[in-house]
Order: sequence, then C-alpha cells, then structure tokens
Amino acid sequence: MSLRFIFMLLYTPTACAVSIKKPFYGLLMLVFLYYFRPEIWNAPTWFRPVLYITIACFIGWAVHVRKLRFHPIMAVSIACLLGALVASLVAKADQEVALGATWILTKLIIVQFLTMQLVDTPKKINQFLWTNVAGMLWNLKTILVIGAAGGDLERVNVAVGQGGGSNYLALVLIMMIPFFAMRFQHGSRREKVFILVLFPFYIVGAVFTGSRGGMLQLAAVMAYLVFKSRKKFVGFAAAAVCGLLVLAFLPQKQWDRLQQGIGPAEQRDFAAQSRILLWRASWTMFRQNPVLGKGLDNYQLLSPRYVGFYAGRSPRRYTPGSRGPGFVAHSTWFQALGEGGIVMSLPLFALFPMAFYFLWRARRMALKPPWRQEFYVVSIAMAGLWVAFCVASTFGSLLKIDFLWWYMGLTAAIHLTAQDMYAKATLRERQDIIEARRTAWHERDVVDAADPKKRVRR
Repeated sequence: MSLRFIFMLLYTPTACAVSIKKPFYGLLMLVFLYYFRPEIWNAPTWFRPVLYITIACFIGWAVHVRKLRFHPIMAVSIACLLGALVASLVAKADQEVALGATWILTKLIIVQFLTMQLVDTPKKINQFLWTNVAGMLWNLKTILVIGAAGGDLERVNVAVGQGGGSNYLALVLIMMIPFFAMRFQHGSRREKVFILVLFPFYIVGAVFTGSRGGMLQLAAVMAYLVFKSRKKFVGFAAAAVCGLLVLAFLPQKQWDRLQQGIGPAEQRDFAAQSRILLWRASWTMFRQNPVLGKGLDNYQLLSPRYVGFYAGRSPRRYTPGSRGPGFVAHSTWFQALGEGGIVMSLPLFALFPMAFYFLWRARRMALKPPWRQEFYVVSIAMAGLWVAFCVASTFGSLLKIDFLWWYMGLTAAIHLTAQDMYAKATLRERQDIIEARRTAWHERDVVDAADPKKRVRR
C-alpha cells in the first residue's frame, strides 16, 4: 500500500463530509482531486474517489439548495448528452463501449450542473479558478524536473487528470495564462506577487511538454490578450516574456519537430501526416452516417480500417480480419462529427459561441464599481481560456475532458451571477427611490402640520 493511496483513503471521506456540509468547498476539493490519478496509486478498482465526492456534493447541494439556477448553456449541454445517447444506442461497432462513454459524459455534465449552482459570487468564481491553478502545481513540478534534468524533452508525459500527453499538459497550463494576465493587472497585491513568480514556470512547463499544438495555443492566447488588454504595455510585455522564454528553453529538437509539423506534406513527420488521415476518416464516417454518427468512442474501434494502420509508436498496417488498437481522431470537432453525427455535434459546437457571447454579456452588465471591473477581468480571462481550448480541440479529442464541462458550468455561473447582482442592485435602487419619495412626502406633511396658515386653510 503506497503513501499516496493512504492519503487518498483519508482525503476521500473528508471531502465527502465537507461536500455534504459545505457543498461549494466539496466542489473545490473535487476539482483539486481531478489533477491527480488515484487509479495509478495501487488503488483497487472499486475505489472511485471522484465518483464518491461527486455524489456527496450533489447531496449537499440538494440539502442546502435555496433556488435552482438554469442557463441556456446547460440546456444545450443536455441536448448534446441526449444526442450522444441516441447515437450510442445505434452504435456501429460496439454499443456497450458507446453507452459507457455516454455514462462518463453524464457524470461530467452533473459536475457542470453543480458548478453552475454552487459558484454564485465573484469571490467563489476567483476561488474556483485558483483551485485549478493549485491542483496543477504538483504536475508542473514534475514537468519542470523532468525537463530540466534532460529527460524526455520531446514529449514529457506525466500522470495528470485523464492521462497526460504533451498536448493535453500544454493545454492545462496555457488555459490559465489569461487568468494570470488579468489578475496581475487587476488583482490583489498578493495575487500579483504569486503570478509574477508562477508565470515563467507555466510558460517553461508548456515548452518542456514539447507540444506543437501548445505553441499555437500560446500564440493565439497572447494575441487575444494583447488585443483585449486595457493596458497595452502590460499585454505586449507579457507576450515578449513568453517569446523570450520559448526561445530560451525550446530545444533544437523541438524546433525541428515544429517545422516538420507545418512544412510541406513530403517533409511532415508521421504524427502530423497521420492527423490529416484521421480527420479524413472522421469526415468519411460522418458522411456515411450524418445524423447519428458511429456512436461514442466507436471511432477508435473503427479508425484502423479507414486509415489503414493501427495505433502505436510504430504503427502496423491494417489487414481485414485482424484486430488492434486504433487512434482517436486528434480533433474534437471531427471526432464529434464521426461519432455523434448532427444530433450530438451541433449542440456541442454551439456551446463555444454561446460561451463567448454570455461572457460578453456578463462584462457588459451595468454594474457599479468594483463589480463591473471584477466581471470584466473574469470574463476576459475565461474567453482567453476558451481560445486556448478551441485551438487545442483542433488537434486533440477533448470531448470527455472534465474541465471542458466544469468550465462551461463556470461560464454559465459567471453570467448568472452578474445577472443576479444587477437585479439586486436595480431592486435596491428602486427601493431607495420609493423610500426617498416616502420620506419626502412625510417631511412635507410634517412641515404643513407645523405651519399655522396651512392649518387654518385646512
């Protein structure tokens, strides 16, 4: 029995107890736990801390609920889930696998729902985002140690969340860069000091992952932040620091690999060339079953016959009748089309423009200081996070990644919280006006009663 497993045995019941009594803090403990992988810590198969804490958090919310919050993002997410279920019921390769993936998606949308319900103040929004930063610190340490020690710089792969991988790790790091940038400009002094120390390590960590998609994500995020920043000098300075860190720490092997990924077809390496083949396979699957697709997680089972090779570092050729592992589509967009057809992919794709729209609505809300600035900061940070995610989704299959769904829940929570604060402020102003009028009439009656001439006239 490992020390980590012992820690998990203590952490899980504690988190469950906290979730029932204080469901918001239980949610934070659930999010923090996501960044670890208890199944590799010699844990038995029946031990599922994330599932237990999620159930406890739901019970805590049900016990302490004051009102039910709902949002269009949640409605579209449910439509996506229903589309996935319908597609999985008619799966073309393995219905059991498809339904298992649909059950995973159901649990993720439950966490999205809990996030939308429990994150209901600006302070809680900030705490939720900082919890994601804290959860990644252990993994960041591992990335930096491996990279600095001259380890596998080409593709640093450590245990984190659902499995690591260079593109995945780079995304987890880069998604928080917009949050750092906005809190550094508008946050507390303690936050600024912490970000000043942490920011370079996040960039170097993203470089050490060796992810070509990560470099594209970083470029897109920095361009967005420069465009959106009210303090252009700070935006350009952050972009310049990122550029210098990339130039200083990106090994020559990575430069060569980056060029192989964006060069002509005859110069591309297998990883880059295979993605194009996998995307074409997804499109072919979609054209064969445009409405319902092939069923969730059935792409991986079917892809060898469409691309002509099995998955692996040294892929072997596909031959009819043989079996072997298949690749994922390496694109959320294409895999959704191939597996879920229109019924699933249409609502999934709609979620992202909706997220940008409702974040824009939140920062346009007519709130008074300091809340207007607070929602401006968090909405720009979240929009930058979605920029990174959309770029990453072009090169990675991220449909069943936890933070996709809880960040969608957080996006809905940001808009709902801004609406609630605006409604309360408007109601308070109306009450103040009514009270002022009532006071004015009362004072007038007192003056009239004290005036002898007016008493005579009466």
